[in-house]
Amino acid sequence: MAIDKDLKKKVTQDWLTALPQLSLYAQNKFYEVVGPLIIGLELIKLPHADKYRPHFVVYPLWKKDENTSLDFPFILRAYINEKGLQYSIAYDEHGDYFDEVIESIKKYTPLLFDDSISLEQIVDLVDDYSKTSYLSAAPNSYLQAALQEAKFKTTLFIDRIKAQSILEQIKTRSWDLNHFKAFGVDANGWFRGLEETLANQDEFLTRIEKNKLDKKIAQLKSSTLTASP
Repeated sequence: MAIDKDLKKKVTQDWLTALPQLSLYAQNKFYEVVGPLIIGLELIKLPHADKYRPHFVVYPLWKKDENTSLDFPFILRAYINEKGLQYSIAYDEHGDYFDEVIESIKKYTPLLFDDSISLEQIVDLVDDYSKTSYLSAAPNSYLQAALQEAKFKTTLFIDRIKAQSILEQIKTRSWDLNHFKAFGVDANGWFRGLEETLANQDEFLTRIEKNKLDKKIAQLKSSTLTASP
């Protein structure tokens, strides 16, 4: 059965009101720009059910254009209730659970309510996400490497010296090269790409600023990314 349009509008408005730092990017997608990142919330509809699950998302802005930057988030995390289960909210029961979900968001991702976000918060966020069960089971996988790449590039946006330190840590880690191959990634080429990004920081920053000028991204609210203490 189709979800009532007025009900969907109310759900959207409730989320925008509760998360004033975010802008409506598309239906059920609420984002803001934070330095070289887009962070926000997506209400992902469950298949074959008039229910949705709120997810925290982080996308990079350093890819070649807006479409590739937003093709898939490097962080996609569902919120859980006090029983440890993911929220699955029926649209017609949205009001019954909304306050509880907002409290969960404040607990797990308080940065969604901040005007200024520190690099340390983002680094901690990536490190915490890397410890989730399906990722921690393979600590040297390409998926873990991709998270470290995101941490390196986010850091490079404001602190070249710290970014270089992260790159050195990446280079000395015992990565599972077969897992890279399984994802069609040449590990040596990946390492070279990171080194080239560091060496060409100005080009990297220019690409980010160009993506921020995309019509839809330019309309998003933004929070300041500050250097860690």
